[in-house]
Amino acid sequence: MKTSHPIHIRPVVNTVTLLAASLLGVSPAAPVHGQDAEASKFSGQTNKDIPADFHKYFGQRVNSWRDRERQIAKLDLDADMNQDGVLSNTDPADGGAFEATPPGMILGEGELTRAVIRLLPYRVDFDGEVVVTLEVEGINRASRTGEFDNLEDELASTGHIRVWREAEKKRLLIDTRDPAKRTVEFATSYKTYPYNLPLTVPRFVFVEGVKTSPKFTGDIRLLVTVSHRSPHAANPPDALNSGSFTAAKEPLLVTAEEEKKLGIKSFRTSFDHILFTVQKEPVPKEFINGNNEGAWVPPPDKSY
Repeated sequence: MKTSHPIHIRPVVNTVTLLAASLLGVSPAAPVHGQDAEASKFSGQTNKDIPADFHKYFGQRVNSWRDRERQIAKLDLDADMNQDGVLSNTDPADGGAFEATPPGMILGEGELTRAVIRLLPYRVDFDGEVVVTLEVEGINRASRTGEFDNLEDELASTGHIRVWREAEKKRLLIDTRDPAKRTVEFATSYKTYPYNLPLTVPRFVFVEGVKTSPKFTGDIRLLVTVSHRSPHAANPPDALNSGSFTAAKEPLLVTAEEEKKLGIKSFRTSFDHILFTVQKEPVPKEFINGNNEGAWVPPPDKSY
């Protein structure tokens, strides 16, 4: 039986590199392996820079009964990304790639900016609740995944923002430094959806820059989602009774078997997000036209 032996051929590129190095009188660079090789290829873009890490599916057949990927509503989160004092849904500079590309929205310490939540109901043929959720998390730009090892490491490596219900800072919704204030929900029952959306879900919120981002730009992500909570889902968190947001009353107790029998449908979650960077001083506002739309609130000791 003939036995074959492996033939080892030295790569031509490596040979040329060594020859050139010897002619120039310099030492060739050592090859990079393992984690160092991965780090050398890492450009700083993480999996969290686009909200697609939340769900990979973007399209849907809105009017198809059998489409399991239907959204219950269209969702859009916008801010004055180009800092001209106008939040326009038709201005490309106020959305799209600018929201997901560092530095994202730049805030000075003590400065507030308005973020608009645009929610367009698609479906009314459902049971249960429609839940709009706001949540924040830090992004580790030293890792491709964007994840930190723990919350302590995240808080030490990222800036600090707060999200308020109004510009006067009366009702605090989110605080990145408070583990109990990193997410908030607004829920409405199918009995009144979509008629009470303007009353239950805030049309806009105000994001405040509190502490400078120490390591990275675009190191904080504000994510908004709208999802369908099935009537037979597990009981919502205790925060429902805290008064921090509105919860639908009279929950329906429908088993999974009854849901299948009755043809009650579930819907895919819609989502959007904006990256934030906090720096010491606000960006000069040269084009906000007197801030007539109230898109910005300067720090206490400054004016536009």
